[in-house]
Amino acid sequence: MKKIIKIITMLSIIIILGFTYALGSTVYSGVSNASAIFLNMSYTDIGSSFARNDIMRMTALSVIRGNGNGLYYPKNKLKREEALAMILRLMGKEKDVQVAQSSTSGGVTGAAAGTNSNGGIDSWAQGVITAAKNTGLLSKQETSLDFTQYATRQEVANWIAKGINLSPVYGKDAQYVYSYKDSGLFDADKLPYIEATLESSIMSGYNNGYFGPNDSITREQMAAVLSRAFNVSYSMMGYTKDMGYVESIQKDSVNGGTRYTYVLKNDSGQDVALVAENSQSANYDFAVLKNGKAGLSSLISNGDRLTYYTNGSNVIFAETANGSIKTISGTIDSIWQGSFRLVDDSGNSYVIYYNNNTQVTMNSVDASISDLKYGETAKVTVYGSTATRIDVVYTDLSGNGQVNTGDKQDSGKIISIDVNSGFEYVTLDNGNTYTLDPNMPVIGMGRSISASDLKVGEYIKLYFSSINAKTPDEIFLEDNYNKPVAVIRGSIAGVSGFNPKVQLNDVEMYRQGQWNATSSYAMYSLDGASVYLDGSKIPVSDISKYKGYDAYIMLENHYGIETATLVSIQSGFNMSYVGSIDYDGNTMLVTFDNENDNRQVNVNDGTIILNDGFLVPKSQLSKASQAYVSFSRGGAANFISILDANAPSGYYYAKGKIINVTADSITVGNYYYYSGNEYGDESLNNNEWVANGDETFYVGDKTYIVDNTGNSPVNVPYDEFLKQKYRAANYSSVYIVASDSNAIAVNIRPLSSTDRISKAVLSSSSGNVLTLDNVMDWNGLNNRWELNTSLDSIDVTKAVIVKNNKVISASDLKSGDNLYIIRDGALGIVITVQQ
Repeated sequence: MKKIIKIITMLSIIIILGFTYALGSTVYSGVSNASAIFLNMSYTDIGSSFARNDIMRMTALSVIRGNGNGLYYPKNKLKREEALAMILRLMGKEKDVQVAQSSTSGGVTGAAAGTNSNGGIDSWAQGVITAAKNTGLLSKQETSLDFTQYATRQEVANWIAKGINLSPVYGKDAQYVYSYKDSGLFDADKLPYIEATLESSIMSGYNNGYFGPNDSITREQMAAVLSRAFNVSYSMMGYTKDMGYVESIQKDSVNGGTRYTYVLKNDSGQDVALVAENSQSANYDFAVLKNGKAGLSSLISNGDRLTYYTNGSNVIFAETANGSIKTISGTIDSIWQGSFRLVDDSGNSYVIYYNNNTQVTMNSVDASISDLKYGETAKVTVYGSTATRIDVVYTDLSGNGQVNTGDKQDSGKIISIDVNSGFEYVTLDNGNTYTLDPNMPVIGMGRSISASDLKVGEYIKLYFSSINAKTPDEIFLEDNYNKPVAVIRGSIAGVSGFNPKVQLNDVEMYRQGQWNATSSYAMYSLDGASVYLDGSKIPVSDISKYKGYDAYIMLENHYGIETATLVSIQSGFNMSYVGSIDYDGNTMLVTFDNENDNRQVNVNDGTIILNDGFLVPKSQLSKASQAYVSFSRGGAANFISILDANAPSGYYYAKGKIINVTADSITVGNYYYYSGNEYGDESLNNNEWVANGDETFYVGDKTYIVDNTGNSPVNVPYDEFLKQKYRAANYSSVYIVASDSNAIAVNIRPLSSTDRISKAVLSSSSGNVLTLDNVMDWNGLNNRWELNTSLDSIDVTKAVIVKNNKVISASDLKSGDNLYIIRDGALGIVITVQQ
């Protein structure tokens, strides 16, 4: 009888829709419980969840459920029994769970249920565990687990792979699991299925290179994992998935109500009709997720691109993509092969695809895709996610070249910075040079920096109010695209994927003159990469021809993706050198300035040159005096790290006992030197402490004074400093940073006979700990800087940090800052940022 009613209903729909749909369209009607599905999706506690859409999607498709009170509890950790219940639904085994639950409702627990005897299952989940055992989801060993405890990430990865029938990966083909720093924590029996889950991109590790096999998983994280798994396994629940554009929406009055017909052309070119009706004789609809908002079919608009899920002749759920015809205006902030990213004035970003049919104009003049530049303002006509037209426009407001600030832009990578007559002349990789005021603020770092902080190798956008201007009105530093990550090397294992990735074995990362092993296997995106073999450029596709060769790679961050931007493949045996160098820009030869070795190596376009952590052009070598050079025997340099740091920028450094303080000065001296019976303070001369007589420094209301004689730093107001306790009678001692005779900072602390003078590049900061690169210590005996490969961080809790003649905190420092450091072991005393 139910089948007859269903057939009659479908026939009536087809008759009313007319011959067009009866003859040519596939018709899917909604379901009677659509309102309940919508209500279940409408959780009140997922608004800030990263997996908000995944949670609603999986709820609409009956994979996950809330607790019946409109709450999902996204941050709660997931019990094993809860994770198994979700996976069994994903497998289409809900009926098996219900049957098993009925058979165990008499109170069968413990050993009879195939589990431990310690009450390791909640009563509601007894059917879940039985079904998981019967379907082979649980191994014999796992049946003794306490299922009320939290599921681990490796357990979920193992169960997911088994549940959706991923083929386990064994032996040498298992590579992903060993790419994580904590791969030794994986359970050996789970490895083949975990590998399959990783290869399918259903799960992945953390950004720090760890997977966290034994970490728990939250309900929102599980929703994201299930959503990705569902893309592979939806047929196991009886669903069919398709996509298409809404070409028209028909509204008809029927039986005292309304019927809506959404006519689509799917990606196979077929006509499809999705039907919803609310009338006296029928009430059916389907749930919709559009732009993060849940609702029913009324959310759909003409031109929307839909992904829709059907079960038999019913449409259950649909989700919109950016598939309508629309116009977006914004700034192009990255361009890849086949796509680009556009950011509008509200900060929303769109990845837009282009093809050979995309029309491009610049100021109404025909142009091509190759004319598009990072930083240009464009109006883009988009159908779905593909640009049909791109218009780049500069608006002349006055007829004399005046435009709205931002209408005219330029952008690119800084290849040189020259300072002359108080101005900075910055040249970009497109050859354009601009004049900057060193004090001009720079936007985009989340902290206060100026043009004087810019580094060669950074990407900037410049905004102008005049088409012909050479001085920008605004500077924006791009910190999410082409941000340097590291230089690595490894043995080429191959290239994989439609969007190619290079595969590497035995991966090592460069740090302070040493190569440190990071993983036995890794993959990196090759989006836009330049690839060289022994200095000659080759296509990306040719990388796979050189399996087993060593590759040196510059990794950069492209919106959260570690991307290989420069790949240098070498065929010869690798060697290295650390020390003084001379570079001849005409011959492009680096000479090792070593009394025992004056060899020369060639520099070419494939040489990775790193300075202050940034990839820089060959021209920067002419300013370098010391470097780490990696080169192939009889060949060219594949990697050079410039070790120079600028000399102190006019700062004066002194240490000694406090003799006297006045209303505007401090006198330091009275310090006994082991080298003789000389009294006075010490100051730095050529990076070494040299004895002086007593010295007086002027202090003012901008002088920063801190007392570090106790357990924690204490800021000292100057009127307190004038008090007796800081005078010679109490033997107080200080380190001072001054400009001329004006004290910028006074660090009250015990003097150290073991303090060292170092210089380094800041890698990152976390609280009061600075992570350093290229740490070099001054060797007074040899009168030179020497690489320190053992020191990679210092604690600046009791240090003073000076930049631009002002005291700053550790959080004000910027990655790539050149630091001049007075330290005692790993404890900082004075740090100045050099310009």
